[in-house]
Amino acid sequence: WSWGRNSQGQLGLGNTTYYSSPKQVGALTTWLRIASGGYCTLAIKTDGTLWIWGYNASGQLGFSNITNYSSPKQVGALTNWLSIAAGNYISASIKTDGTLWTWGYNNNGQLGLGNTTSYSSPKQVGALTTWSSVSGGIYHTIGLLY
Repeated sequence: WSWGRNSQGQLGLGNTTYYSSPKQVGALTTWLRIASGGYCTLAIKTDGTLWIWGYNASGQLGFSNITNYSSPKQVGALTNWLSIAAGNYISASIKTDGTLWTWGYNNNGQLGLGNTTSYSSPKQVGALTTWSSVSGGIYHTIGLLY
């Protein structure tokens, strides 16, 4: 369910209409986790697939483009996404193997990739396989290791 400002399609309802009361996002009942930030929304379904929608000017939706999407769209075909986070035009996720992945705007190195290059598809952060939690901020990202 989603509601509020929807200028970039971040509510996932297939439009850019604002809503002041909750509206169901599609008819599916298999959503497991959600995160939102920077006019976009991320979700993981019970089957481990990753879905994203909304504003995409910095590639934060992970589709190797900068096209906005106002309805949920699956990122790749993988089924091993475990947790998600969103920040200011960045997205982050941990897979079931404990690896951390980030993508989107990176002007301050907030993707953790050792550079300031922005990426429009998920990139693995280092080689560690013990990430347990991740959170996105305005121009930074924070993670916990086991």
